[in-house]
Amino acid sequence: MITFNSLFPSRAALAILALTAAVTYVAPGQPSRRASAVSYCLRGVEHHRRGQIDQAMDDFNMALKFDPTYATAYYNRGVAYYDKGDRDSALADYSRAIELNPKYADALYNRGIVRKEKGDLDGAISDYDRALLLKPRLTVIWNNRGIARKEKGGFDGAIADYSRAIKLDGKLASPWNNRASAWQAKGDIMKAVADYDTAIRLDPRYAVAYLNRGMALLRLGRESEAQRDFAEALRLDEGLKTTLERLLRAAKAPRKG
Repeated sequence: MITFNSLFPSRAALAILALTAAVTYVAPGQPSRRASAVSYCLRGVEHHRRGQIDQAMDDFNMALKFDPTYATAYYNRGVAYYDKGDRDSALADYSRAIELNPKYADALYNRGIVRKEKGDLDGAISDYDRALLLKPRLTVIWNNRGIARKEKGGFDGAIADYSRAIKLDGKLASPWNNRASAWQAKGDIMKAVADYDTAIRLDPRYAVAYLNRGMALLRLGRESEAQRDFAEALRLDEGLKTTLERLLRAAKAPRKG
């Protein structure tokens, strides 16, 4: 089964929290270096939003030259590094932002994503734990902690996290797909199919949910329905063909024990 981190939109592979545009207010009389840092940071955010990541990086670098203690600039530069594919630099910037502001929930969440991508599931879960203490109603954190828990084999904990995400916002398709994958991993195929049904109803173009439901239906012996789901998944996203072939090969392979 394929599990997705993202909630915005549900079909994307990952959700990094938005750049921080609401930067620190600078009152009259505060040091001008912080005021300059804020100005560069704001301009960097606008560059990034327009897809001008190199210009954004230049502005975030300038912000940090003016004020190397400005956590928001480290956070935003971390997002820019991430979007450029430089996970190590993103991790370093998120960590520095957290050192400067230990209650920086967005930085904790984003660092959790990078740690999870790098295989540090315990580190990711720790960051999500801390972020949830600060923002317990942020659906995406519950969803992503569930993914990390599931990858560690903690299916019950993952289901609990996905269920909390669903309770917070039941109109998002991704937690339904992800909870279904956890039910499927536990062997509760009927519950998995029910959750995939809901994910598809909420997002009829959710190709991965069709693929996942098809695999669940195969396990129930409902092959014709499964084939319809596979066809729809590929119609929506031809890039899933290799994944589907791999899953089908695995399903046909003899099970050990």
